[in-house]
Amino acid sequence: MRSITVRAALFVFCVIAAAVAVTHMNSLPAFIVIAPGYLVQAWLFETHRALGGLGYQATMIGVSALVWTLLLLSVAGAARLLRRLVSPDS
Repeated sequence: MRSITVRAALFVFCVIAAAVAVTHMNSLPAFIVIAPGYLVQAWLFETHRALGGLGYQATMIGVSALVWTLLLLSVAGAARLLRRLVSPDS
């Protein structure tokens, strides 16, 4: 996971998944994908800083993609570290 290309591709994949999820928010899997962006948008709404229209969608997609990318990269990093600890001969 050291390659910047792999990380960028994962981020692009998460952006696409979040963009599709924004248009299909009537299903539970789509709502789970978009939930981090939805929480940020709700917080912005409560603080009277919410964006409308394209800004609303960009916030939801961008935040969700960033959160899921970082989550997947951290899980991959933890698995890699665990694999190193389990097999010290390599």
